Amino acid sequence: MRTPSTLPPVVRRVLPWLLRWWAVQAVLAVVGRLVARRKDEGDDSTAGIRRVVALGGVELRPVHPGLSRVRLDLLMAGARLDLTAVPHVPGGVDLTVRALMGGVGLTVPAGWKVWWDCRGVGGVGFAQDDGLVHTDDERGADLRVHAVVLLGGIGIEGAPQDDSWGR
Repeated sequence: MRTPSTLPPVVRRVLPWLLRWWAVQAVLAVVGRLVARRKDEGDDSTAGIRRVVALGGVELRPVHPGLSRVRLDLLMAGARLDLTAVPHVPGGVDLTVRALMGGVGLTVPAGWKVWWDCRGVGGVGFAQDDGLVHTDDERGADLRVHAVVLLGGIGIEGAPQDDSWGR
């Protein structure tokens, strides 16, 4: 004799799929943490920064006056990069973003010239009204953004000239 289940039939069909999805998310989170431990470089006070993030977020506010490069690898993750504390760097700053279902919010000092190259299904949003200048001259740009995105993007906004915003 069979005992009746206490769960409705729809729940019994959906529950295994949900459990598999949660298991995949847990595996991605653990693997992401392990990869990040090996690949992350530098901190807010170094000239080069690299972050690997899976299923989460990261916020960076670099302060090194000679910042030259920042690399962000994002898997279903987000990043906020605030470059307002970085003075004008001779030669510019290179930002490399690889994002799969992730995005970057980028705050740049007003007056900086920004160049970007974005490949993939996604894009770059640029706020020209914030005092930023888009340039086609890669070598003359203060910030060069190299991005490969799939279902993600980068939002670039300028910060006011004075230091009173958000502090």
